[in-house]
Amino acid sequence: MQSSNHRKYLPHSQPCFVCGEENHAGLQLRFYVEDDEVRTRWNAREHHCGYEHMVHGGVTAAVLDECMAWAAARAIVRTCVTGELTVRYLRPVPDTRELTACAKVEKSSRRLVFVNARLVDDDGLEYARAHGRFIPLSVEETLQVDDGLIYRGGEERIFDELRATTQAGARRP
Repeated sequence: MQSSNHRKYLPHSQPCFVCGEENHAGLQLRFYVEDDEVRTRWNAREHHCGYEHMVHGGVTAAVLDECMAWAAARAIVRTCVTGELTVRYLRPVPDTRELTACAKVEKSSRRLVFVNARLVDDDGLEYARAHGRFIPLSVEETLQVDDGLIYRGGEERIFDELRATTQAGARRP
């Protein structure tokens, strides 16, 4: 999968099953923004499989869900929770090759964000597609989540402007 833009990484949440780098039971994925999409590269391991060399559908769904949640958060500058997730499995997902999950916002409003995602190999072969509806958290909840995110340096700081606006509003008499 070729790209033309610089890659900008996103922070992670320590306990998260998908992005938690310290979660040894999890996937430990690193999400980034490239070509206006949120992406992650992923090579499943044997313990992610339901059958030999076939990744469990729930694990595939989790990867696509997390990718879409980051895309939604970036689009509306709020953390979001999944309201609805639909996954279409096109072929068995192998644990023998590296794949890329890509997510892009279709449309958004203050109350709902619609996101599409896909899981592809380097040749463009699609393994799964997903569509999700994401519900934004409040400003307070978003900033609380942001307080728990891990920034190692250089990651995109999605919520800094929201935090600055909120703090400036709190200082006004």
